[in-house]
Amino acid sequence: MDVKEITLTGLASGAAEELWLRALTQVLDNLADPNTDPAPKREILLKFTFAQDDERRVGAVAITCATKLAGVKGVRALLYYGRHEGVRTAVEAERQEEMFPTPTGKPRPVAAAGATA
Repeated sequence: MDVKEITLTGLASGAAEELWLRALTQVLDNLADPNTDPAPKREILLKFTFAQDDERRVGAVAITCATKLAGVKGVRALLYYGRHEGVRTAVEAERQEEMFPTPTGKPRPVAAAGATA
C-alpha cells in the first residue's frame, strides 16, 4: 500500500495554501494603501498546531493564518480650548486654505497711497 505523505499544498485539500494566499492579498492591499504608514513591516503568520490521541496513533492539525498589517496613518488638527457660555468646549482652527481662499476673477491694480489718478 502506498502511503501518501502530506505536503503544504495538499494539506487539508489545499486549505493552508488558500489561507496564505488570502493573507498575501491583505498584505499587498495594505502595502499599496496610501493611508497606511509605509515604514512598519507586514507579516503573515501561518500556524500549524498538532494534537494526538493517548495512543499516539491518530491526531489532527489545526491550521490558522494571521496577518500583521500597518495601521492607518493618523491625522492632526489644531484645536482651541476654552469656555462657551460657561461650558468647556473645543473648536477646531480654520485651515489656512479657508482663511485665505483663492481669489476669483482677474486681479486689478490698486493705486499707491498718495498717488494721483
